[in-house]
Amino acid sequence: MGLNVAICLDVHELIVLGDSDLLIRQAQGEWETRDIKLILYKYCLEDLSKRFKSIEFRYIPIFHNEMANALATLALMLPYPGNAYIDPLEIHIRDQHVYCNTIELDPDSEPWYHDIKRFLKIKEYPISVDRDQKRTIRRLANGFFLSGEILYKKTPDLMCEYPRS
Repeated sequence: MGLNVAICLDVHELIVLGDSDLLIRQAQGEWETRDIKLILYKYCLEDLSKRFKSIEFRYIPIFHNEMANALATLALMLPYPGNAYIDPLEIHIRDQHVYCNTIELDPDSEPWYHDIKRFLKIKEYPISVDRDQKRTIRRLANGFFLSGEILYKKTPDLMCEYPRS
């Protein structure tokens, strides 16, 4: 599907990123495709690839796939009007997580996590919040837990990170 979109947009040079080493190597012709269900896709891929001046397939390990997932999400969100030129994306890899670049204080001079910590501690919302904001606080609170006065972020591997005092 992605190659068809690129063809419709008159793309001449394409880099395809994938997190399946098997499929990328098969697309590059390094490995043979034996699965009966995939052989037709392989022929279709070869046919579509001939329509590009240059096409490259790159393997991205699954633990480095955040960028591919983010780009795929962006691609689905952006409308592409016909015959429009799309500037290439320039991507900078930062040496720290994006949340380290956020502003630490809200307009009321409290840290961003104050409402979450308060909700976890005493199950109360700020006075001026509406129903949607309460739901957001509850949803965000599910990603944290309190240990004494310290707020910890829950992670998928059950390890804690970045305590908030």
